[in-house]
Amino acid sequence: MKRIPPLVLCLALIPFLRAAEPAPAPDAAQIELAHQVIKSMHADRAFDQMSVQMQKIAAQSLSLNTANLTPEQKAAAAKVSSQVMALSIEAAKGLVDKMDVIYAEVYSPAELRAMKAFYESPEGVSMVEKQPQIMQKIMPYVTSMQRDLMPKIQKIAEAARVEAQGAVAAPTTQAAKP
Repeated sequence: MKRIPPLVLCLALIPFLRAAEPAPAPDAAQIELAHQVIKSMHADRAFDQMSVQMQKIAAQSLSLNTANLTPEQKAAAAKVSSQVMALSIEAAKGLVDKMDVIYAEVYSPAELRAMKAFYESPEGVSMVEKQPQIMQKIMPYVTSMQRDLMPKIQKIAEAARVEAQGAVAAPTTQAAKP
């Protein structure tokens, strides 16, 4: 079971990133304000809901990819998938714990106050509450996109593998010529 599409997407976005000037280190008050913003966004709850969705997708993918395996092989694949998912979720939770510092570095105190006011407003609360519905409606498109991209990605990877093998074979072929 390969998870190449997100990696490919990240690699494709690299050219659009630009080096930013280093911002001054945020002070404790700004970090606390950022923490309040993240708390008002219910980032932890959104992450937990996203984790549940990811686990469902992984289970569906596993059942599709293990259709021709023995029960023992399916159990082994499920165990590995579960371990990988747990490791990924744990690592991602570590990122959520760092979001307050990142927000404090990126957003000004005025922006953080405005964000906090929005997320604590009725409209902001409604938006946060509806995010799971948005994710649920987006997931079929993401799954379809991954399904459509996978053969194309595999074709690119295979072409690169063949090209790399040819590059390795070429010097030995030329060296063998008199």
